[in-house]
Order: sequence, then C-alpha cells, then structure tokens
Amino acid sequence: MAGTAVVVKDGSLACSHQGTVTIASVSARLTVGRKGVLLSGKEPGLDFAGCTNTTKPPAPKTPDPAPCISDAATAGAAGKLTVGRIAVLASAGGPTHATATPADPGTWSVEDAGQSKLTAV
Repeated sequence: MAGTAVVVKDGSLACSHQGTVTIASVSARLTVGRKGVLLSGKEPGLDFAGCTNTTKPPAPKTPDPAPCISDAATAGAAGKLTVGRIAVLASAGGPTHATATPADPGTWSVEDAGQSKLTAV
C-alpha cells in the first residue's frame, strides 16, 4: 500500500479561496530532513494569507474580506505513524471557517508537504 508524504515545517496548506499558510508549529520529536512533523490537532486555527473569501451582505452593501481559518482535519491523519500516540498528518484536508459572517465556508488541503522522503498510511 502506497503512502502519502508526511507534512513538515515549511510545508504549506491551501484553502479553497486561493489562500495559503506555511506550517510553523510542529513536533521536533520526529524530524524529516531536520524538519519537525505536523501532528494531528495542531492544524486548527491557521490563517490563510491571500484568501479571497468575502462576506455575503444584502445589497447594496459591499462585501468585506472574510479570510479562512482552518478547522480540524477530517482526513489525512496517519493510521500507523504516531508521535507520543498522536497521528502525524499526511495529505490532510478539512473544513475552514471565515473570519467574518455571513461568508462561504471553505475547505483546506495540503498544497506542499515540505518533503518527499517519509510517507505514511
């Protein structure tokens, strides 16, 4: 069974509104190429820079920026690779919520894992 690349520091996530975030908070207990891995539960609350999401006010009001913030992953937690009994994330994805309402919710996914040496299933 083929695995997917484990996400590490300096890897990036993308939201469905063209925003991106670079991973900074990782575990140093497991490293790949000297970069710590992203653990499940550390992905919520990330702000997506460049997100084009906007509020949906009634006319004639103009929309305001409502950038995405990541929620917990709904997929991509490794089943067999853990650090301190916490799964690492690989090819993860999940929902987002907007910083202002009413606005469209979105999704996020791994844009670049930041490495290609270690995979997980």
